[in-house]
Amino acid sequence: MNVNEILGQAEKYIKERKEEITIFEGAATSDPLPVEPYTKGLSQSIDFFAHQDNGRFRFVTKYINVEDFLDVEHGGHTSVRFSLNTDHVIRTYEHHTPSAQKRIEAARKVIGKGYQTGFIIAPVFLDGDWEKEYGALLLMLRENIPDTYFQDISFEIISHRFTAKAKNRILQVFPETALPMSEDERSFKYGQFGYGKYIYDKERISAMKDFFQSTIEKYFPGSNILYII
Repeated sequence: MNVNEILGQAEKYIKERKEEITIFEGAATSDPLPVEPYTKGLSQSIDFFAHQDNGRFRFVTKYINVEDFLDVEHGGHTSVRFSLNTDHVIRTYEHHTPSAQKRIEAARKVIGKGYQTGFIIAPVFLDGDWEKEYGALLLMLRENIPDTYFQDISFEIISHRFTAKAKNRILQVFPETALPMSEDERSFKYGQFGYGKYIYDKERISAMKDFFQSTIEKYFPGSNILYII
């Protein structure tokens, strides 16, 4: 893996932007943590950005082998975000990935080492007794994260949405999928990149925003909600 070459190019970008902070995403195309035992790419990147005054690094993961980078000097310049969902969603759609409980345990280790830590709850499915299920997820998180860390964590909440292209691809690979992708039950919204997505209607999105806003503020006072969409 050409980690040194990649970081060398990152350093050039940082210098070109001079006094501005440049943020680099480490999980844009895939989850980097499963291959960390073999590549050491995250460890090298975290150490590199620890010494960059104007460079920051972030990545998101569903996995739990955080010991592979936990003791690397990070200088407060790396943000680790954990993708969370209900146990039902994980069992049904996120095959062969750790449970929510195990992801939260890994997140607690990361927070304890002073990493900026966030939680991405996505995709949120607004079907069935969703408020009860996501409420239980947030309560589980609350019971495992000491309140002294609340001001250091962030939340990103993303409702389920899909494109026609993505739906067709999923059905080709998983023709028996139970993933809810009925266009009749969604609203169509054009995106900034010239294509549209099927999203929940305004009323359901509004209910979702109210639920997550109030529940997060109740359980995690002082935390940062970046967005709910």
